[in-house]
Amino acid sequence: MSRSLAPELVTPDDIMEFTLECEACEARGRSGFIERFLHAEMYRARADVMAVAHGHSPSVIPFGLVDAPLRAMYHNAAFLAAGVPVFDIRDTFGTTDIVISDADRAAALAETLADKSVVLLRAHGFAAVGANLQAAVFRAFFTEVNARVQLQTVALGGAPAVLDAEEGRLADVINLATHGRAWEIWKRKVTT
Repeated sequence: MSRSLAPELVTPDDIMEFTLECEACEARGRSGFIERFLHAEMYRARADVMAVAHGHSPSVIPFGLVDAPLRAMYHNAAFLAAGVPVFDIRDTFGTTDIVISDADRAAALAETLADKSVVLLRAHGFAAVGANLQAAVFRAFFTEVNARVQLQTVALGGAPAVLDAEEGRLADVINLATHGRAWEIWKRKVTT
């Protein structure tokens, strides 16, 4: 993970390695991001998770605040068809600062994620997981796009024809096999 720094300012020298106890392997005077526990407990809970992407998208946050579930609206967001649980920190910890700042909070979040690809954090954001960095970033990116598409679709009225669980499973296989296409363009945008 990067040290505690605004994402747009991160350089390769800002990347830090942490233990599963969230201790920096080589701090070199750098402070770790407070929500590093969120990542560690998802790795601990799921052997298939090798990358976690956490975000605070204004398009996604509303779905953690209402009873309307985030649904898979199209093929790139097929992973959402398996369901998107919502973690409400109040259910376990009462009134808090909302931040996943310790192992206990993070373990409860990982338990809510269960076997899904994305979990919403009420009044906070979301986390997407994957078997590699490319998959986690793909899922984070298309979770945000899907949220915008769903908001636009609902505004049109009527019941959206969302992907069902089996369509989502089948389409996700294709997406995971081809996410490298999107990854290459995203890399180029970051490095130029």
